[in-house]
Amino acid sequence: KGSQMQRTFEKNDLQEANSSIQFYVPQENKEINDKATANPEGLAERIVRHDTDAILWSDTVVIEPLPEALGTHVELGQLKGMKDVAKILKSIFDESESFDAMGRNDAIITQVKRLTNDILRKRVYPHYEDIRRVPGISESDDRRSLGINQYVYGVCLDLTDGRGFYDWEEIKKELK
Repeated sequence: KGSQMQRTFEKNDLQEANSSIQFYVPQENKEINDKATANPEGLAERIVRHDTDAILWSDTVVIEPLPEALGTHVELGQLKGMKDVAKILKSIFDESESFDAMGRNDAIITQVKRLTNDILRKRVYPHYEDIRRVPGISESDDRRSLGINQYVYGVCLDLTDGRGFYDWEEIKKELK
């Protein structure tokens, strides 16, 4: 319930900062998240379809990869995989001048280039609102109040060109 309240607060806060933003908030999708009325038949497949479509077609993703949010971690991995493939395709297009001699289908190449560029322009704003995440505290060994999985943090660094986690106020300012 706390996570749901946090997502509602975040949506309202971002809408207040910029009323033109359109959101996909998974918990508001009654087809997959109204546990009292959602059809359980094929529910997992519908969740994946809806959330993946939102990831694919969004311009911006605000995401909080808390340790208990396993689905969010999968979504973060999808974003990383998409960006990795887009980087590979872009490098192929940038380095290859031989497409003209190969009898390529220009419409398909144009579509793939557009999609690749859209993925590479996708902004990702990971944040981590745990109150134990504060600067200046030196902890060691097993006396730590907070530990962030370093692979997850590395993915956040990769998706943000080395920035890592954003503070909430920074996200609001960026999206204003």
